[in-house]
Amino acid sequence: MSDSYSKTASEEPGLTQKLTDARTFLGNHKTVLLTTRAPNGALHARTMAVAEITPDWKFRFIYDNESYKEKEVDNDNHCNIAVDGTEKNDGWISISGKASRTNDEKIVEKLFNPTTKAWFGDKGDGVHNGTPSDPRVAVMEIQVDEIRHFHQVKTLVGMAVDVVSSAVGGSTAKPGEIRTITGEEIKAAWSKGELKEA
Repeated sequence: MSDSYSKTASEEPGLTQKLTDARTFLGNHKTVLLTTRAPNGALHARTMAVAEITPDWKFRFIYDNESYKEKEVDNDNHCNIAVDGTEKNDGWISISGKASRTNDEKIVEKLFNPTTKAWFGDKGDGVHNGTPSDPRVAVMEIQVDEIRHFHQVKTLVGMAVDVVSSAVGGSTAKPGEIRTITGEEIKAAWSKGELKEA
């Protein structure tokens, strides 16, 4: 990072604190934007509810494997999960990773809840009925490559004061911290037993 703002906002705490703050931030938001790439190169984002973030930071979503996102992930498994918390005045997060699919019955059963059925419907054939045994019901699992989290530390008023005083004084505003966490850091912490159940 070479720009002044990114340098100023990139003073980071330790990994445990960064992950704790990132998980707290995600817990304050019910949905995320999941972006995947179509075979023609177009990027498509859609709102999704995270069904689970595992202790080793895999993101899981229940989805319909007949949906177009299935074709997109088959085409290119690189994806992005993002949340803009501007309206809640609590920062943002952008998570890049790689997606895979599982139909593991134990995982589907664990993550399935009664409202999930509403997204599948019942085709009336006794098979495609929106229950956990429906072959359309799958879990997308995203392995994290990198997390970039803007951890906002100032209120809206504090941020406005910081921006104005920085503009007048010639310094760079710092309403929060841009924190980076790599997939390698997460894997190393997990293998050492440093990550616990959420």
